[in-house]
Amino acid sequence: MGDQPHPLPNTGQGSSELDGCPFTFHCSPPSSSGESCIEPDPQAESMMDSSMSLTESVYNFPRLFGRTYHAYREGSYAFPNDKPEIERLALQDAIFMKIMNNRLYFAPLNDQPPKRVLDIATGAGDWAIAMGDRFPNAKVMATDLSPIQPETVPENVEFYVEDSSEPWDYSESFDYIHTKTTGACWESFETQIAQQAFDTLTPGGWLESQEILPVPHCDDGTLKPDSALGLWFRDFLNAAAEARRPVTEACNLRSIYERVGFVDIHERVYKIPLNGWAKDAKLKEVGKMMELNMQMGLSAFSLGLFSRIYGQTPEQIEVSLVEVRRDVSDPSIHAYLPFYVVWGRKPFPGQI
Repeated sequence: MGDQPHPLPNTGQGSSELDGCPFTFHCSPPSSSGESCIEPDPQAESMMDSSMSLTESVYNFPRLFGRTYHAYREGSYAFPNDKPEIERLALQDAIFMKIMNNRLYFAPLNDQPPKRVLDIATGAGDWAIAMGDRFPNAKVMATDLSPIQPETVPENVEFYVEDSSEPWDYSESFDYIHTKTTGACWESFETQIAQQAFDTLTPGGWLESQEILPVPHCDDGTLKPDSALGLWFRDFLNAAAEARRPVTEACNLRSIYERVGFVDIHERVYKIPLNGWAKDAKLKEVGKMMELNMQMGLSAFSLGLFSRIYGQTPEQIEVSLVEVRRDVSDPSIHAYLPFYVVWGRKPFPGQI
């Protein structure tokens, strides 16, 4: 290459504003600047490299209290995402499936099978996978902060790392949207989930929520408010509210659906015993499963919230849980948690 810059060769095409403009690979700083050539960053990444780094970063789970937590939007969800938690989620899902008589949904999907399904905060993805099998001609999309779902799934099921509390931006609408046990995920279920689901559904599409209410109920006074278990639930509910991740919206789902604009709203409420105290065989089995679920989850439920809100150390938290664990497994304490299933339809234009 010579000392003078060379213009691009004439291609025979029509003239443009660039005709005759010299292009060069030489260092030619502007005359008004005393600077030399632009210095390259030796660590600069291409967009592809950056995207790959972002993809990899969601797997770099931070470790706290001997557990791992989600990396994407770190800190917005207080519970872990490691193998013990995935195993607990599988048990919890089995509990809810059993109490619902193995029903995946209550919305009338069999009348008109959905073409596009969205599962919000899918967790380990079991429900989404089951729906993919149930409706092989539907596309099932499932989102979560953590990429902890299995790699081998039905061809019509796709998982995405996403924060569904942020504005939704889907290119197509959905026929059915589903949430399950999403307490402590949202600052406002109404504005962040129910309203966005309403806006994203096709007319006639359904939203269904299957949510536990972690407020202990007792019909015979055997659960004392000042018991270790009663105090733990009080502290847990208060900490979640203080962290702006409330866990009590299950009992408000019906009114939330109404305010957002859904019609044909239905509600079912099930009782889930906290251990095997119930006489009914099915409830006794569900209760024993729930007892194990609570024992597996107490540390996970407590460590993140209680350390952040109350300033407790992991050692203090674990010591305080000793008596709580005893109460959880005490069949003389007849406590249960309500499990709400609510579903409603987006009206057709002109229906309301």
